[in-house]
Amino acid sequence: MKTLTYSILHLRFHFSVFLLPVFLFALAGIQHPFHTDTVVLFVILHLLVYPSSNAYNSLQDRDTGSIGGLKNPPPTPRVLGLVTLAFDGLALLWATFALGWEVAGMLAAYILASRAYSYRSVRLKRFPVIGFLLVAFLQGGLVYLVTTVTALDISLTQLSGRVLFGTLCAMLMIGAGYPLTQIYQHDQDRADGVETLSMKLGVRGTLLFSLTLFGLFTGLMLFFWWDSPPAPFLFLVFTAPTALYFLYWTSRVWVNEAQANYDNTMRMNLISTVSLNAFFITLLLIMPWNL
Repeated sequence: MKTLTYSILHLRFHFSVFLLPVFLFALAGIQHPFHTDTVVLFVILHLLVYPSSNAYNSLQDRDTGSIGGLKNPPPTPRVLGLVTLAFDGLALLWATFALGWEVAGMLAAYILASRAYSYRSVRLKRFPVIGFLLVAFLQGGLVYLVTTVTALDISLTQLSGRVLFGTLCAMLMIGAGYPLTQIYQHDQDRADGVETLSMKLGVRGTLLFSLTLFGLFTGLMLFFWWDSPPAPFLFLVFTAPTALYFLYWTSRVWVNEAQANYDNTMRMNLISTVSLNAFFITLLLIMPWNL
C-alpha cells in the first residue's frame, strides 16, 4: 500500500495545474479550439507526461526536503521508474494513433529532454542557464506549439508569425516563475551538486529577475491581445493579484530572506496560476468565435 501511495504522491498530479496556463493560452487564440484532439492532448499532457516527468525527477533527485507540490516528499519506491516508463509509453502510443506522428514526435522530444534534465549521467539541471532555458522552452514554448498544432490540425511548417510570438510569450510565462521554484532549495541543490539559476542570482536577484521577466511577459501579452478587446484590460485585471502579492512578498524577503520559503513560494505560484487560468478561461468563454 505504501508503494502505491508514495508513487501517486511523487507523480504529483495536482502540480499539472501549474502548467495548465500554457495549454489554455494556446487554445484561447484559436477559433473553435474544442474538439476531440485537444481533449486527448490535454489528458496526455496533464495526466501522463507531466506526472511522469515529476516522478522521474523525484527518482533521480531523491530529495528529503520540500519540492514543488510536496512539502514533505516520501521515499521513492523502486517501482517508480517502471511507472514513469509506462506513463511515457502510453502517452506516445496514444498520441501516435490519435494525434499523428508529428505531435507524438514533439511529445517524445519533451520526454527525452525532460529526462536529460534530471538523469544523473547528463543532469542538465546542474547548469544554471541551460537548465533555465530548457525548462522555459519545454514547459512553455514546446507545449504552446504542440497544443496549437493539435488544435489547428496543422504541421510545424505552417506556423504563423502570431504563433511564434505566442511561443515566446509562453516561454516568458514559464521563465518568470521557474526561478522562484528554486529560491527555497539553495542548500538542498548545493548538497546535490546542482547550481541553479536562482543560486547564481541569489535570493534578491532571483526576485528581481522574475519581476523583470514578468514585466516583459505583461508587455508582450498586452501587444499579443491588442487587436482583441477587451483582452488587454482583462489581462491586467486578472493578473493584478499576482503583481500585488509578488511586490508584497518581495518587500518581506528584502527585510528577511527566510521569507523566501516553500510555503510563500507555493502561495505565489498558486495565485499566479489561478489568475492566468481564470484569464484564459474567461477569454475562451467570451471570445465571439467560441460562443
